Amino acid sequence: YVWQLPDTGYVLSGFARPVDDDAVNVATAGRTVPLKFRVTTSAGDPVIDITDVSVTVTGLPCELGTTADQIEEYAAGNSGLLNLGDGYYQYNWKTPRSYQNSCKLLQLSVGDGQSNTAEFHFTR
Repeated sequence: YVWQLPDTGYVLSGFARPVDDDAVNVATAGRTVPLKFRVTTSAGDPVIDITDVSVTVTGLPCELGTTADQIEEYAAGNSGLLNLGDGYYQYNWKTPRSYQNSCKLLQLSVGDGQSNTAEFHFTR
């Protein structure tokens, strides 16, 4: 998935593994999930000066029968934004233990406009 961010000229690519944009991600509450993404200009040039991201989490009803995708890896360390070079970034999202047995919609934004989103089901 690719989102054009209005007012910035940035293009925000969808999440890379281990997080999937098109499936419910199963994660352990209290663990740090690596949110990997890329930011480019509308011309395709990498944006290398992102210093902050905004993460918003809202509750979702958990539906039976939804196919879930287990998180393949967890990030070491605490929350924070890492610049991996060439427009690639990783935000280490430290999830609260209070998310146990709940479903959440995560939205990550690097500026004004649309956000990357991903659904999560948290276990303990």
